[in-house]
Parts: sequence; C-alpha cells; structure tokens
Amino acid sequence: MPSIFSVALGLGPVEIGVIAIAGLGFIVMFGLSSAKGNFQDLIKTTLDNDEARRNKK
Repeated sequence: MPSIFSVALGLGPVEIGVIAIAGLGFIVMFGLSSAKGNFQDLIKTTLDNDEARRNKK
C-alpha cells in the first residue's frame, strides 16, 4: 500500500517514514493526553466558573 501512495504522491521512502513517525507520535500523544489529561475536571471547572460569572451579574 505505501508504494501506491509513493507513486501517486511522488513521495520517497524518507517522506513516507516521516509521515509514519509523525502519525504514530500523534496517536501516542493523543492516547496519553486522553488517559491522563483529566479533561472532565477541566470542563466541570469551566462550566462552574461560567455559572459563577453569570450569577455575579
């Protein structure tokens, strides 16, 4: 499959390697941030702060 893309896009093995490493790095970082990011608390805090500002006015 990579040879099909390299012919169609004119990419060499170095470019394909860079794309593969960048894609893998993105997937790993996304997984880490999802697992350890604690986004639920961030969303809850943001909503609580917005509600407090609205009630203040």
